[in-house]
Amino acid sequence: MGGSILEELREFEEEIKTYPELVKRIRERLERKLSEKASEFSESLSKIVESIQGRAVGDRWRFDKIAAADAGSSTITLGDTMMAILAALYVKLDGSRFERGLADPMILEQGMDESDEDFMAKVDNARETMLMRIAARAVDDVDLLIVDGPLIPIPRFRGEYLEAVRRLVNRCEEKSVVLAGFVKRPQQRFISMELGLQSRFRDSTILSAILSAGECYPWPPRDHYARRVRLTFRYTYLKTISDRRILPFRVDFPSYISDETAESVLSYILSTCDPMRGVPAMVMMADEEVKLSKRLIRDLYAEALESIISRFPERAWGSVMARWGEFYV
Repeated sequence: MGGSILEELREFEEEIKTYPELVKRIRERLERKLSEKASEFSESLSKIVESIQGRAVGDRWRFDKIAAADAGSSTITLGDTMMAILAALYVKLDGSRFERGLADPMILEQGMDESDEDFMAKVDNARETMLMRIAARAVDDVDLLIVDGPLIPIPRFRGEYLEAVRRLVNRCEEKSVVLAGFVKRPQQRFISMELGLQSRFRDSTILSAILSAGECYPWPPRDHYARRVRLTFRYTYLKTISDRRILPFRVDFPSYISDETAESVLSYILSTCDPMRGVPAMVMMADEEVKLSKRLIRDLYAEALESIISRFPERAWGSVMARWGEFYV
């Protein structure tokens, strides 16, 4: 096998050879479909605007010791199975000093009779459980802890994840730590259902047409009882920057967080958010440091594969080879 595997993978670039007429037809269909969605949403705005009014967030944050926690995952598809790599960490800021805490990385392997869908659901559940656990480790000696993700339990997750959510909330309340979940990709329709809007659009899409930068809705944060963990959470949506392409983010709080404290958290997010992406700096830092990108996993796999190939006979290689095309897309 000439040259290093790592070099071969890094040098390979996909060459686009899609038939031009096919590209043209796809482009036309896509533009037509998106135009239909934009038209439908525009027509529904009159009723939505009458029902919702944003509230400007005051400048009141006063947090000295702040932490953010995040988790990431990525998969490798081998010839006969899938493997997933999971990681989680927290970043603490105390003045100008940063501190980090890591969870031990985890590798899960797909069961012999386990479908791809079931395996990925297991991976997602394990990753979010790791996130809640690493966040609980960050509680000591902080004023504010932001989890990069929801506190309101994700409906399809269960088992240890639910217990980890409950333990995190209880630990933060015991330590008098302000806890918040920053949800970058909210998928819920809480507001549409509560206001009877009968809209098929999600909350963040609806609010993207109404909120201006620095505004939130609903205010005060709306209660949401999560029966599976027997806890009440509070939530609001926040528009962090004026760019309409960046939709409002959801911010979750436990029930022990007062309106005044919740507004302090929103003020902190607005004061520290990235002007282009709208995400607070600490959350961005945790996200970037735990990200398991396709390229990183490809390179790590290639390095490990070189070691395997040097130590095992050729007949054993098939068990660790990626499925055709896996790292060439």
